[in-house]
Amino acid sequence: MIPKIVVVDDDATTRLLLETHLSKSGYDVHCDEDAAGLRETLQRREFDLLLLDIYLPDGNGIELIDEIHESLPDLPIIIITAYGSIECAVDAMRKGAYDFCPKPIDFNRINVSVKNALDHSALKKEVTTFKRACRNQLCDLIGGSPEMQVVFQIIETVAPTNAPVMITGESGTGKELVARAIHKLSPRKNRELIDVNCAAIPKELMESELFGHERHAFTGANNRYLGRCERAHETTLFLDEVSEMDINLQAKLLRFLQDFTFYRVGGKEKIVSDTRIISATNREPLEAIKSNFLREDLYYRLNVVRIPVPPLRERSEDIPILTEHFIKKYSELNGKRFQEIDTETLDVLCVYSWPGNVRELENCIHQAVVLNDGLMLQREMLPEPIRSTHTDVPDITRLGKKNKSISSASTSDSSAEEKIIPLEYLERKGIEEALAKTNGSVAKAAAGLRVSPATLYRKMREYNLKLKRNK
Repeated sequence: MIPKIVVVDDDATTRLLLETHLSKSGYDVHCDEDAAGLRETLQRREFDLLLLDIYLPDGNGIELIDEIHESLPDLPIIIITAYGSIECAVDAMRKGAYDFCPKPIDFNRINVSVKNALDHSALKKEVTTFKRACRNQLCDLIGGSPEMQVVFQIIETVAPTNAPVMITGESGTGKELVARAIHKLSPRKNRELIDVNCAAIPKELMESELFGHERHAFTGANNRYLGRCERAHETTLFLDEVSEMDINLQAKLLRFLQDFTFYRVGGKEKIVSDTRIISATNREPLEAIKSNFLREDLYYRLNVVRIPVPPLRERSEDIPILTEHFIKKYSELNGKRFQEIDTETLDVLCVYSWPGNVRELENCIHQAVVLNDGLMLQREMLPEPIRSTHTDVPDITRLGKKNKSISSASTSDSSAEEKIIPLEYLERKGIEEALAKTNGSVAKAAAGLRVSPATLYRKMREYNLKLKRNK
């Protein structure tokens, strides 16, 4: 792909020289003469590099750097400056400019500077892509499992937009953290997210809580009250457990979502609120509609983008890194010395079903850290019934259907290929043998196989190898 460069300089000769030279060098070049033209150009097209003069008829190039990087943080900028403006160029680089080139233009220097800036930008993009593929955390959300990587990707895609988002998942999975991550990565991040727990506020007070009320609107209303919708102007409104809202009030919420206008209770003034809506529910939305907990028309307003958050039992490979995070967090908060967890205890945590999801795991570690002392968290420190969870060696004599078909295919085939053992069969057998030799300890088996426990749990799920619990 041909790199695209935008040149901004109020001098027509300089623009023409740069455009001619860079075009001959194989670049796609666009020129503007002032800041207003640059702003319009950046809204219409994407560029790989900006060459920016410091002195423009309608603005200062140095001041433009912050403005440009606010919306395009990865766009490299090369400052073009006159001989007497070297100090200004240094200031510009401190603000984030990649390089500067003095006037009159030295085209050899321009060639080197442009090539280095583009190469550096490409390398940063590769590093960012690699980090995203390997990361275990996004904002306050933790998880390296494939399921959480999908969640992370949706969050990053939808955050810059104004599209309504509905987050679904069981209690304790981290739906509020997802909502806060979307807000933190959005253009509205500089204002506080406004949240309302629809399950915690009595239905008699909910309308006033959402839309506010005027003085004397009802008995006890001695002052005007600004509701959550009004306070959420130019920020994000998070409706937690929205399916618990009274069905009649849902109709009023739907009316607000149609044009984002409302009246305070007892008021006559129409109020406009520029807000972004994120909602969450621990019910399956379609089941909630059938059970008359959620209006169907409201659902379609809220569910423009849906983010299902997986339960912890479906991403058990995240348990080791979550446990490590909570041990560190609560040891620091409570002045404890815990630094790690022993392998047997980690296996217990990985086998337990966690009906309360991440919230239950966090409470478990919090309690264990507060009530005990030491450097290593051990099984006897865990609360019941988690402590009593037993881990057995999986039934390694019973192969999955997939491996049976592989085995029968290889024996029935009379060609030379029947002597080649499929790689996935060897991998499965290796995992089975490691678990058998370590008496079912995932942590020890992972160490012996020289992989992380998270990787081993992912492989176990892939091959349908599950540790059984004693009844």
